[in-house]
Amino acid sequence: MITEKDKGQEQKQKQEMLDDEELDDLMIKTAKSQIRSDYRRSLGCENSRRCMDLKMNKKDE
Repeated sequence: MITEKDKGQEQKQKQEMLDDEELDDLMIKTAKSQIRSDYRRSLGCENSRRCMDLKMNKKDE
């Protein structure tokens, strides 16, 4: 025998499952943006390092 309380719990569980899926999607989007940010930062650091190397080489000559 299914009571109203059981129906409410089932609906709540279904809602939580949707929330978990949304949370997974959010985590994936966040991870992708963090990877992009880290990649851009590393490119900037590499560019700065190369510029410093060029300046150091010019001073040595």
